[in-house]
Amino acid sequence: MRSAITLLITLSVIATMIALMGVMFKYLDVARGKAEVKAAMIQANLLSTDVSRFLRQILGKRPSKNTMKTLFETPLSLNAESGEFSMGISCKPLADRINIAWLGLGDGAKNQQAYALASSIFDMLTDKVNLRDAGLLKEKIAAALKSGSGSTFGIPSRINRKKGIITFKKFQELLDDYRFETDDNRVYGIPWQRYFGFGTHEKKVDGDFISPALLALLYDVDPNVVQEDYTLGELNGFLAEIGESRDTYKWLFSKNTLAVAQCRGSYTFRKGSYSFTFNYIHGKVEGFEFSGGK
Repeated sequence: MRSAITLLITLSVIATMIALMGVMFKYLDVARGKAEVKAAMIQANLLSTDVSRFLRQILGKRPSKNTMKTLFETPLSLNAESGEFSMGISCKPLADRINIAWLGLGDGAKNQQAYALASSIFDMLTDKVNLRDAGLLKEKIAAALKSGSGSTFGIPSRINRKKGIITFKKFQELLDDYRFETDDNRVYGIPWQRYFGFGTHEKKVDGDFISPALLALLYDVDPNVVQEDYTLGELNGFLAEIGESRDTYKWLFSKNTLAVAQCRGSYTFRKGSYSFTFNYIHGKVEGFEFSGGK
């Protein structure tokens, strides 16, 4: 009997130790995973800095239209000979749509044309889905632009951002806040990014790289025609074919090609795959975001 009790106690101690070891190994795996993600994030910051330095070298302050077109059409790929590291970078136009920040200019703004155009597009999009309270959403956007903060699900944000700028991530928070107050989920069905750009202070649209959706809207052209006949970087040729001119929106289009782009990088680091995005705005990196994991 004593031997049986002793054996039982011994087995219980061993089982407890095994359980504790399992917990410890699990904790170590979690800690190791967090450390790898943190290291990958640091790597992403370094990579975005290197990419922006490379872009500054090839673009300069006033890039040519052909240089920007090549950047948008040609993804870059880098691979280490050892196979331990690989990265891909692609960029797309950023100043190709109406700046969402123009909605915050108000009726007394100096650039009334910009505010009027942004408002008309906003009204068109919200009317199309029969949004319950478009005025409330517009007020939230204007307030966020003015204060640099805002709220999520009715809770004021404690993080102050740059005034006059709304990133798309912040804009999504505004949509969530609107949905929380009005119980109107139709706000999620609006294709905001087809017509509005986010995260910049740009006061002009780079006409040479205007988005097809905005081009069709401005010149009242069938979107299918634009999709078939419009080539990125060839606005003048397309307008000539339909009997229009960019002078119609001379106030809107920039005189020179803008050194502005949104870039996305994807890379492998150790055993994980990660990605990051950032806005390249006249030589500076803004709106950096990191994502990914094992």
